[in-house]
Amino acid sequence: MNMGIKRFFKSEQKTIGKATLIIAVFIVFSRILGLIRDRLLASTFGATIELDIYFASFKIPDLIYSIVLAGGVLVSLLPLFSDYYKKNEKEAWKLINSIINIFLIALIVIAFFLFIFTPELINLILPGLNPDYVGETVNLTRLLFLAVFFLGLSSIFSTVVNYFNRFLIYSIAPVLYNLCIILGILFLAPKIGIFGPAVGVVIGSFLHFLIQFLCSLNYGYKYSLILDIHFKGVKDFFKLLFPRIISAAAGQINLLVITAISSTIAVGAITFFNLADNLRFLPVGFIGISFATAVFPHLSKSVTDKNMSEFSTNLRKVFQDVLYLALPISILTFVMRDLIVSIILKTGEFSSFAVEITGACLGIFALSLVFQCLEPTLLRAYFSIKDTKTPAIISLIFLATNFILSFLFVELLKQNEFLNSFILNMFHLKSSEHVLLLGLVFAYNISLVIDFVLLSWFLKKKIGGLNLKKSIMKISISSIPMLMVALFVIGLFNKMALDNFWINLLEFSLVTIFSFATYFIFTCILKTEESQRIRQFLLNTIDKILK
Repeated sequence: MNMGIKRFFKSEQKTIGKATLIIAVFIVFSRILGLIRDRLLASTFGATIELDIYFASFKIPDLIYSIVLAGGVLVSLLPLFSDYYKKNEKEAWKLINSIINIFLIALIVIAFFLFIFTPELINLILPGLNPDYVGETVNLTRLLFLAVFFLGLSSIFSTVVNYFNRFLIYSIAPVLYNLCIILGILFLAPKIGIFGPAVGVVIGSFLHFLIQFLCSLNYGYKYSLILDIHFKGVKDFFKLLFPRIISAAAGQINLLVITAISSTIAVGAITFFNLADNLRFLPVGFIGISFATAVFPHLSKSVTDKNMSEFSTNLRKVFQDVLYLALPISILTFVMRDLIVSIILKTGEFSSFAVEITGACLGIFALSLVFQCLEPTLLRAYFSIKDTKTPAIISLIFLATNFILSFLFVELLKQNEFLNSFILNMFHLKSSEHVLLLGLVFAYNISLVIDFVLLSWFLKKKIGGLNLKKSIMKISISSIPMLMVALFVIGLFNKMALDNFWINLLEFSLVTIFSFATYFIFTCILKTEESQRIRQFLLNTIDKILK
């Protein structure tokens, strides 16, 4: 038994299909834990100023982490590590250690200065925050700097883990992270309040790093104090990283803009946005991130081997599979938005009103969900060919677009009664208290679509088209009967006028099962490549499990 478990944890997932399955399973598990985490947060604290403070406290640490590390390390380092390891293992490990030591110094310096100026930064990004709560927000933010340190190291070792196809370890890390936050809510929150989940974040980030570090040791990694800034690999890394930093900064600044404006709208606005944002990341993680993560090493190795035919084939297949899954999920997310929020979050202090606003935000996110799921793979294609400049330039356009549209939509909703009423009626809202927040979400989603269109257009110029028109047409046609079935089942439950957790869960399950069954049948009738490929993969997987 122990040997079986040992082999399981040491196994490599070399094919895109196997890697995607492993990543997807654990992403779903991690996201489920994330939903449990959010449900516990909502139940324990409600849509209150305390929970607003908790989410707001992440903004500065998230900005550092996303810009300096997560935003660029893996995607910039993996293609280079792949090149160096193939030629000279010693040089590859020298590259890793040099990067680690450079970032350790950078993180310590950055954290030191930000620790000192945290109060000023909080006042800058949260202009609408009650002065009585600034001190608590500052202390929470400073505590979360520790998480940045561990997650930063983890992002470097994830390069090694991904290169050696150890996607299981890579996928377990966020599971441990979310589990620690849940434990922090359950056991620490009753004693230290909102600091409970924050302590869980720090412990979870440490385990996130530790499991990937231990995995890297199995492949010959040894830490050394090497700090060779003149090493060609280091120079190439920062050439790739700098544009990626710009991209990551643009994304985080966009979220800061939304947070800053939300703080002036009403109590709970920051919470509603963040909870809806977390919910939309479930399908993005399950579909978009899992496929993108699995295909990235293959794309990088194809470029290293100068096999662009294989590169295009793998990219096209992943795009087809993501489209196949993302389109029906986006439709179902929109029509079941309130139901999803109610199942996951409606408990304790989280009211029906909070469900309505969070559901409306989720519904708007669903409108661009297909593009959100495709974009991670699209970006990996750029990074594989060592082009981080184009995404960086487009991200600046994304930032400018969102900034302009955010203020434009807020002002329009303040002055235009017709537009105000239209949005309220669209999402069946009884109060206009948070309608300005919905304007911000609309602006963000339009910006996401523009960002995706530009990325697609420029990539086509570089590598040629992927010929996806036939796939898009067939899955779009198959989505129509799926939507009709979903609306029919929802209508039956609406006639019963019952509202409790188990009835809602039953409704969600039946809508999902019958809708996807209809969708799958129609895609098989139309003989889509995706349905045939997924069906064959599932049959092969089941056969191997049984054997």
